[in-house]
Amino acid sequence: MHRRAAEQGMGGTSRYVLVAPGAGAPKELRTFADLREGVLAGRNFRSLREFAVAAVTEADHPLPAVARVFRLPVWRLEQWVVESGYTVR
Repeated sequence: MHRRAAEQGMGGTSRYVLVAPGAGAPKELRTFADLREGVLAGRNFRSLREFAVAAVTEADHPLPAVARVFRLPVWRLEQWVVESGYTVR
């Protein structure tokens, strides 16, 4: 820490740093229940494939995280997303 800042009572955090309420690290996706929060809550899907594609395209979950939950290779999920008519970001 800068000496002058220490003299003014600043204890390691800047008074100019603002943190938005609720901001923080995004929750790590580990289970299907984690994917069913937000826009996918309460929805029923005809297949796991449809659920996985919706998790990526509608809920904006990262492709690798969704693939990990579904225990799929990332390339396979990416292929499903493309075949559904979406572009992969």
